[in-house]
Amino acid sequence: MSTAEGSATGTDGWTIVVPVKALDRAKSRLDPALPSAGRKALVLAMATDVLRSCLAAPGVGRVRVVSAADPLVRDLAARVGAEFVPEPSLPRSHVDPLNAALTAALAGVPGPVGVVAADLPELRPHHLARILASAERHPHSTVADHRGAGTTMAFWTGAPDSRVCRFGPDSAARFRAGGAVTVGVAADLAAASRDVDIPADLATLSARDVGAATAGALRDPSTRHATHADGVSATMVP
Repeated sequence: MSTAEGSATGTDGWTIVVPVKALDRAKSRLDPALPSAGRKALVLAMATDVLRSCLAAPGVGRVRVVSAADPLVRDLAARVGAEFVPEPSLPRSHVDPLNAALTAALAGVPGPVGVVAADLPELRPHHLARILASAERHPHSTVADHRGAGTTMAFWTGAPDSRVCRFGPDSAARFRAGGAVTVGVAADLAAASRDVDIPADLATLSARDVGAATAGALRDPSTRHATHADGVSATMVP
């Protein structure tokens, strides 16, 4: 397992892993709508808000950030009080680096565990707490994204060897095929499903109740974006 750096809020309760891609590669599908600097700033801001919400959610004992050796992401983890787990070194031919990195971050962790996407800028601690209360009733459960095909969260309460990550294209269906129960998200929990993947997602972002870091990034001129681009969401995919 990769070695974690930094401290966490505790070891009791849920361990939440938040994957944050290196900023030069993160959310590349937003390139048509944002300049590189704006895209990186928005990615880092959304991750900041998600991490703060995870750390403050009742029932969460530890939060881990899994990422490549990006100093800004590493600094973010240290600043908010999360552990940093570097992505494992993999051969260039490896076809599934994200799920391999998540598997490494989840390996050997006692108790219930979950993966939460870093692009949920509306997520608040009470949202996650309610979802965890539902997830604890199932050995394996997920939250689908707002389009229904992707996955924004996955949870495991069973044996450690049952933690198989299936993020990527059509992940919602693949998680279900692997035995996951889809946790229903009520209207007031839609923040747990509304990820930001493609330019079309940016069009409504400024009107939504986003976290403080994301709101600050949206006020920066570098995050001005096109509002008419089309695309297909595939949460946590390059």
